Amino acid sequence: MAPEPLYNIHFMLLVLAALVSLRLVYVAIDRLILHPLAKIPGPKLAALTHLYEFYHDAIRSGKFTFLIDDLHRTYGPVVRINPREVHIQDPKFFDQLYNTSMKLDKDWYYYRFVGTSDASFGTASYSQHRQRRKAFTRFFSQSAILNLEKQVRQSVLQLCARLEEYRETNNPVILGSAFRSLATDVVSQYALPEGFNLLSARDFGKDYHNVNRKLSGVAAYNRHFPFIIPTVMMLPTWLVKLTATPGMVQMLDFQSHNQDQARKIVATGKQSDDSVLHGIFHSDLPQSDKTASRIFQEAVTLVGAGSETTGSALEHIFYHILANPAVKARLLADISNAAKQGDLTSYEVLKHIPYLDAVIKEGLRMGNEVSGRLPRYDPQNPITCNGYTFPPGTVISMSIRDLHLDPDCHPEPLKFSPERWLDPSMYKQSEQFFAPFGKGTRSCVGRELAMLQVMMVTANLLHRFDVELFQTTYDDVRMQYDFFSPFHADDSKGLQVTIT
Repeated sequence: MAPEPLYNIHFMLLVLAALVSLRLVYVAIDRLILHPLAKIPGPKLAALTHLYEFYHDAIRSGKFTFLIDDLHRTYGPVVRINPREVHIQDPKFFDQLYNTSMKLDKDWYYYRFVGTSDASFGTASYSQHRQRRKAFTRFFSQSAILNLEKQVRQSVLQLCARLEEYRETNNPVILGSAFRSLATDVVSQYALPEGFNLLSARDFGKDYHNVNRKLSGVAAYNRHFPFIIPTVMMLPTWLVKLTATPGMVQMLDFQSHNQDQARKIVATGKQSDDSVLHGIFHSDLPQSDKTASRIFQEAVTLVGAGSETTGSALEHIFYHILANPAVKARLLADISNAAKQGDLTSYEVLKHIPYLDAVIKEGLRMGNEVSGRLPRYDPQNPITCNGYTFPPGTVISMSIRDLHLDPDCHPEPLKFSPERWLDPSMYKQSEQFFAPFGKGTRSCVGRELAMLQVMMVTANLLHRFDVELFQTTYDDVRMQYDFFSPFHADDSKGLQVTIT
């Protein structure tokens, strides 16, 4: 006979196992039968557990968005993709969900992937987000961006100077890295007291961008297990550097630099508009929102959002220009004519080149630089769509990709056709179903800054250089992984060109 203490342990383990089993049975019954979303079509496994999404999102590295496409082909425009969320594929509903007076909250579960829930980008609450965003919106208004022309011009001219070096050596350029460096420099020099200078780095900071790409994959894990990024951030820098690559060391140095800048802003309390971070600290936000930790989170998201998306947009736009000789020839002619009238580093000149605007819009439509879905919920009111009424608190998401690649909205959606933006019979519909920066109160605050960079870079590079594709096909730049931004295949260098 076993000793009584051992018998008690076995009995307690059996009871615990029974309770856990009962709990799992209860959760399964609730999610599959009793839940308000139980009748929404979709895989039972997706309705049962977030592990379904985790497998395709993290283990398979950003493939969940492609699976959602397959689910819509199987189940229709409304699909339950996890226990709490419904994804909708209906272009006409996009405006209703995102561009109305509905006061929607962000889904905290989805947006915790970057580990910055206290930054404006990650703030779930509609009212709190509105307050936090108001603290820096003025820095990104159209009138403010006009004052940024000089800074953007300096970065564009610095890029052109670096490309002159490649023209002299005939070495190919990884232009995607160059574009991301320029975008990082511009937004960091504007948002932070001391910004970066990646345009001067060897290979345009290629190692840094590769690490940023890998960390985006880690963020997919953090969405489901939110202790990962905080744990890494708590590790001593010296310990991480023991096994870190040069790019990782550079990334850690940048983040440490950002933390130091946030601390100095808080410590000195200097009244200044020298940077966006200064503006946030000296706004009318409550003191609880002016901590060094929260201001650092704003720095991370402002630089992160303003660099990868803009750099990726330029990469896609340039690929399509260079892969379509007729588009390139027409655009070059219009840019050359504009150069005779004024300075191509002037916003006033650039915005009056209609074909440049059309090419950029078409590149943004096909590039989909915000590739991730946009989950929202109304905590107070039900939402109705396609015959379904979703109770308050139901997470509903849509994807910009679905809007941009819908053949009913944009005929021949996979064809790069800037002319669709110049044809009066097509323009209204094309514009209606176009949202590269999102819509509504949560749309991208950096839209004007991004457009200024994209226009100035495109016009000046094409006017100053003869740029040709080098060992690059569409497979090298098209999205293979969705980490909220689109990432190309691991074995691809992205957009490579020759400069003559």
